[in-house]
Amino acid sequence: MALEFNKLVEQVQKMGRMIGQLDFDSGDRLQLAIQRFNAATDLNAIHERVEITRRPDVSGYRGAAPLDAPHHERICDTFAPPATPASATIVAADGSQIYPNEQWRIPYYLTNIGIFVYHHGEDRRPEQITLPKLVYHPERVRERGKRVIANRTVDAIRTVREMQELADAVWSMKDEARPLLALYDNRLLFWVTSDVSGHQEIVKKYHGALVHLHDAGALLAGYVDNPARSRLVIRLLHLLSLPKDAIKESDLGAGDMEGIRDVDLFNAVLEPGERSALMVQNSPHNLKYKKRGASYEIAFFYVKATSGYQDAIARVDVPMWVARDKRSVDELHALVLEQCAMQGRNPYPYALTRADELAVVTGRDKQKLEEMIRLEWRLNQPQIDPLVFSAKTFGKQIARSSKRQHEL
Repeated sequence: MALEFNKLVEQVQKMGRMIGQLDFDSGDRLQLAIQRFNAATDLNAIHERVEITRRPDVSGYRGAAPLDAPHHERICDTFAPPATPASATIVAADGSQIYPNEQWRIPYYLTNIGIFVYHHGEDRRPEQITLPKLVYHPERVRERGKRVIANRTVDAIRTVREMQELADAVWSMKDEARPLLALYDNRLLFWVTSDVSGHQEIVKKYHGALVHLHDAGALLAGYVDNPARSRLVIRLLHLLSLPKDAIKESDLGAGDMEGIRDVDLFNAVLEPGERSALMVQNSPHNLKYKKRGASYEIAFFYVKATSGYQDAIARVDVPMWVARDKRSVDELHALVLEQCAMQGRNPYPYALTRADELAVVTGRDKQKLEEMIRLEWRLNQPQIDPLVFSAKTFGKQIARSSKRQHEL
């Protein structure tokens, strides 16, 4: 039975009246953030404040911090679009998955990685690669206690595969035109909690892929298209507003700028094509990356990507081997802007769009795969149905299936 919208009319109208009473005006708080941003000129003072938050009696600060000297940049500085390299090789990766279904007698999951290679400045066809992987062995699909692995574990495995396949593709392109840009559609600061099956091995493989990319001399960038939840720089600006002797863990949020996001700030202070200063996230996870090697701490900058018709604030994550090299940062900045200008009104990297198209697994794809598995099952075990349906599930299938109309 379809949703009865007539029963929702009054509820939606009440919602509308409530919307009219809410205060959406954040102008004063945004102006305060801009003032503090423009005043953040003293790098020594900023480093000093951040160090206070790293003391055992404070800790808990999860905001932005400048890079270590001599690679640090003033927080309030903005950087104009640099010249675009004459040629470059851009390798983009994305992934998708089919989660396991406990109703199958042999549960399985699938990850599919799409790789798109774009030869900037050269008259060459792009290269497209898809890498589907079907996993069905009980030792890899079931956790301890014989439970089918959770969706979050499959997500983590897919993330690692994305980075591994990106690294392998970049390595195969290491003799192509430089700079060699590796674009990844997500944040680079990846971690998993202990409730993810095999979490330690998963993180180890991810870091191994980062090392592989570093060895290939790649400009690795994690592109975060909609960093709407990020308040790293806002937290830093609040920290700078506190008296040094009053800094404590309970004060390390957004303070009197609550409700303002980094996106709001940089949408106001950046011109189209400009980027912010490079910064790092102050967090235990990023510290672990740094302890693995100084080159693997994750930095970031914000950029106002533009298509010429529309602008969008994105966050670009980079490992420290890229962040501490000015030329690499300029090349990355320029190539990201070039990619974002290629899709008409959509300011998003073209190579990542194409990688997503290659990676996506549609509902129709899933249905076709299930048909293939059913056929193979009948050839090898015809007397047993591959699916185990409960009475409730069977009833739902009947109720929700397509219905035929019969006329007399």
